Amino acid sequence: MNSTIVRTPYYGAVATSDTEVPRALCADEDPELFFPIGDTGPALLQEEEAKAVCRRCPLMESCLQGALERGENYGVFGGLSEKERRSLKRRAARNRTA
Repeated sequence: MNSTIVRTPYYGAVATSDTEVPRALCADEDPELFFPIGDTGPALLQEEEAKAVCRRCPLMESCLQGALERGENYGVFGGLSEKERRSLKRRAARNRTA
């Protein structure tokens, strides 16, 4: 792992490898994996492959939260398909009204 030392006037030497931000695992995958066409047969297998990538990702929860905030209507985000996200939104809305 490459580590670079950065000298700042206020804090002395800082190793940049200590401040690395986790990277989303989907960045290394084909984006089409996360947007299956249809909801039967091969599309279901593709959706499961995408969810498997999400389950290993350190940013899964923040990805899901961002997708919910942006209102993503298509694709797999944060380990959930569009149907699962809609269901989650409906459930949250019901709980707010109860």
